[in-house]
Order: sequence, then structure tokens, then C-alpha cells
Amino acid sequence: MKEDGGPASKARPPHTELYALLNISPEAPDDEIRKAYRQWAQIYHPDKYQSDQMKDTATQNFQRICEAYEILTDENKRQIYDIYGMEGLNSGLELGPKLSKADEIKEEIERLKRRKEEEEISSHVRPSGLVLADMSLPQFLDGGGIMQGMAMSSEVQSQISKRNAIAIGGNLSVNNNSGGGFATAVLRHQVSSVASAEFTVSAGLRALIGAQMTRQLSVHSSATSGIAVSLRDGSVNLSNAWTRQLSETSSGNIQLSLGVESSIAVGWQKKDEKTSATGELKFGTSFIGASGQYTRHFSSKSHGRIAGKIGSTALEFEVGGGRKLSDFSSVRWFYTIGIQGVSWRFEFHRGGQRLLIPILLSSELTGGFTAGALVLPTSLYFLLKVGLEHNLLFFVFSNKFWSL
Repeated sequence: MKEDGGPASKARPPHTELYALLNISPEAPDDEIRKAYRQWAQIYHPDKYQSDQMKDTATQNFQRICEAYEILTDENKRQIYDIYGMEGLNSGLELGPKLSKADEIKEEIERLKRRKEEEEISSHVRPSGLVLADMSLPQFLDGGGIMQGMAMSSEVQSQISKRNAIAIGGNLSVNNNSGGGFATAVLRHQVSSVASAEFTVSAGLRALIGAQMTRQLSVHSSATSGIAVSLRDGSVNLSNAWTRQLSETSSGNIQLSLGVESSIAVGWQKKDEKTSATGELKFGTSFIGASGQYTRHFSSKSHGRIAGKIGSTALEFEVGGGRKLSDFSSVRWFYTIGIQGVSWRFEFHRGGQRLLIPILLSSELTGGFTAGALVLPTSLYFLLKVGLEHNLLFFVFSNKFWSL
């Protein structure tokens, strides 16, 4: 844990404030940090106090305890804190071999401070959007157009104050000869360090008003309750959700919905450095179903995924993966086989923008076509990958040869 960070680490200042908050030594192992955090979080949890003054004091201490825990249980953040203190963390500093002199460290911190200030200014307004182009090969072969539907949605989020944020968005969709759309405005308010509220107004095809409240019940559990009233038919939908941290890498949740279509769902998710998995079992007044998903990260840039759904209204299996092109963009491809047929789905993600292109290849499940639809793009991917690697090796070898 306490690795040598270079010359700077040999004369590092004693940054011990976070350790003092948890009443542990700077050499404490991870299990001791977690034990201390659980102990102090129970003592300072705001729900344990009735008077406003004591609750405010407990809230401040609870936030500081959580911040100390988050930093000291992250190996990279802890090392940066030990060497450079909170100034290094707040500037976004990352350890590297070049940061060996005091002047270089100071210059790097100042540069990262300026970049962080620019990012904070731009983060006050965060746009996001989705374009979906739904295509059908059987429809095209029957003499119709290849495009069977299209949808577009966009949203702009703005932090209007420290505790308040607003999001305004809209959606337009066309499917063959029918279409529709709606616009939505959402106001989010941070009531306290452990509670938040959200108010929604939507006009158009999904005209409704709604509100929901989320509260941290304990260190490991939270709950959300909501109500939505349709402005079209006056129907009311009530929802409740409970989430519980089962371990350091897994959590479980229960969701209950009461309304026109009532349902109850029990879910589970697990995530670590290399893999993530989710599962859900859902019972409704007119359906029952189960779904699951498993993702494996092969490297920092690529991953694979398998997923499945089964129930009274769905029977589907999906396999695919994705690859990062840069820090802000990535591409994904998925092969799906189910009761609706065989299809491909291509995705392009760039920042908060997404382009989705699902292509229905066949509405019939024939053995040869089903297998070919999976093998063909997978083979092309590996051929391109091997070809690029060979070209890169040839280029490197040629440069070394001509430099001799």
C-alpha cells in the first residue's frame, strides 16, 4: 500500500487530518479503515439526533467521515493524499514519474487547478441526447423502406444553485405511420446530506405530474418513494424502492409499483474491477419475467457482455461488446436472438450523446442464418484486429530496419 512514490515521497509532509478523523494511524490497513468508518458513521448519522443544532453538527461530521473513508480506501487517492495532501486531490493530480521536483509538482498542481476550474464552469450545463434509427431488412426486401422507426431525445441539465438542479428534455418518435412526443421538466432539490427530492412535469403523449423523495436510511441502505398522476386519464401510480449494500461489491434492491400496471421486482448487482453482473425477477399483474446481464472487461478499453430475458412477454438472448476509441467516445455491437427474430444493434457513444442503430435481420429463426449472423461480424472484427496488429508490427520493424 505504502509504495515509494519517487523522490517527492521521501520528504513528504505529514498529512494526517483524515486519519485523525477516523482515529487511526497513517499506516492502518484497509480493514481497519472500514471498521473505523462503520463505527463513526453510526455515531454521527443525522437520524440519531432530534434537535436541529445537534443534527447539523452530526451531518457535518458524517460528511467528513464519508469523505475520509472514500479517499483512504482508494489506493491512488490515498497515496496522493499522503504525499500532496488535499491540495493534490482537489487539483486532480495523478502520480507520475516526471513529478520528482518541487517546482514540477507545483506547476502541475497549478495547471490542474486551472483545468478543474474550467471543467466546473462547463459542468453547470450538461447536455445529453439520443438518436435511434430502427431498421428492418425483411421490410426492405418486401419492397418497403428499410427504416421502420426513428426516435430522438435530448436533455439539458443545469446546476442552478448548490442544492438545486433543473433538467429540461424532450422526445420525438415515429413508427411507420404513427408518431408522438413529449416534453419534460425536472427539478431536483438536495434537502439534506441524506435526503433529496425530485419534482417532474411532463406534457404531450406522457402528460403527468410527479414527485419522489430519496433518503439514506443508514450507511448501507436507502429508500425512494414516489407518486405520479396522469393528466390524460387521472390515473395514479405509486412507487417505492429499497436498496441495500450487501457487501463491498454487491447490492440488492426491491421495487414496488402500484397503479394501472402494478408490479414488484427483486434485483441484485455485483461489480468489481474486471466484471459486473445484474439480475432481476419481476412479477406484474399481466406478466412475469426474469433478466440477467454479465459484463467482462478484457482491458481498460474493451469489454464483452452477455444478457438474457425470459418471461410471459419476452424470450431473448444477447451477446456483444464494445471498445473505447478515446476518453470521450466508444463503439458497441450486439447480436440478439429472440421471439421477434435475429437482429444486430450498433451503438456509438460520444460524451453524453448516443447513436443507436438496431437492424432486424430476420423475423424467422433459421439455423444457418442465425449462426451466420453471429459468426460473420465476429470474424470480421478479429480479422481487422489481427490485420491492424500485423500492420503495426510491420511499421515498427520497418522503422527500426531503416534506422540501422
